[in-house]
Amino acid sequence: MPSHSAADPADDHAAEPIAPGVRRVRIPMPPGTGLPFSNAYLIEDADGRVHVIDPGSATPEAHETLKAALGGSPVASIVLTHLHADHSGGAAQLAAETGASVLVHERERAALGLIAAGLPAPDLEAWGVPAERRPELLGAAAVPTGPAAQLDAVITGVLTDGDVLALPGRRLRVVGTPGHTGGHLCLHDEEAGLLITGDHVLPTINSGLGLGGPTESNPIADYLESLDRVARLDRGGLRALPGHEDPFTGLRERCSALAAHHLRRADEVAAHPGGTVWEVARTLTWTGGWDGLAGFTLLSALQQTAQHREFVSRRA
Repeated sequence: MPSHSAADPADDHAAEPIAPGVRRVRIPMPPGTGLPFSNAYLIEDADGRVHVIDPGSATPEAHETLKAALGGSPVASIVLTHLHADHSGGAAQLAAETGASVLVHERERAALGLIAAGLPAPDLEAWGVPAERRPELLGAAAVPTGPAAQLDAVITGVLTDGDVLALPGRRLRVVGTPGHTGGHLCLHDEEAGLLITGDHVLPTINSGLGLGGPTESNPIADYLESLDRVARLDRGGLRALPGHEDPFTGLRERCSALAAHHLRRADEVAAHPGGTVWEVARTLTWTGGWDGLAGFTLLSALQQTAQHREFVSRRA
């Protein structure tokens, strides 16, 4: 995936002011993940306590970066936009050290058992995957997408759509945004004009969809509805604080571009009704090119192709 910042986050232990009482920390990602950093957001309440949104990966470097940015401030709560390891991995250690509560969306909490087991293995034969490519995809499917065992022990509460985190001096409203995962959430601070978007909306990257285990609903349809939900919050000037890359404005326009991308993809898939998932996926345009996909990225591409095929059949 592309990088959005030329700075080296491993050397940046400072918390960058975003708005009064809101700071961003660029948490270094493990090598080989394709991105240099994830964003943790530190929200200070009127009592001087800090609420951490997405503490980042479970690596010593990530933890030390976050600790340096906190500077000894008391941590009252940890809120996770979703359970992927680059956002939630540091939660268990931070909670153990600070006694902070850990909160996730109720749908994400319910999916924790599925995440612990890793991505379910798809029917690769039915997808038409060549036999020589199946071992790498089965290996990718067997890798857990989050630090489930540790999180299961430290999650202290669940959130649902419309809940308000009434922090001293600040109100954060929970906006359920399924798509990337089934229980992904955003946090809206209407008074400050901020929306913490996690991996739901990123400024240049198209987030993968359906990456939190199987759901009863179609992730493409969920994502399109979620994009519309957050776009309506942008009445001009709303600043988006994403889980990767840099904060940005123009959220409504970005949501429109993402929706258009997936609707174009659905039309491309609909143009090949008779092919296998593998055959159809090969005809689509991928950011890194089809030949550059392998392991998890290839599995994600095939899953999204299958999801688009289901989406097309449902809207027909």
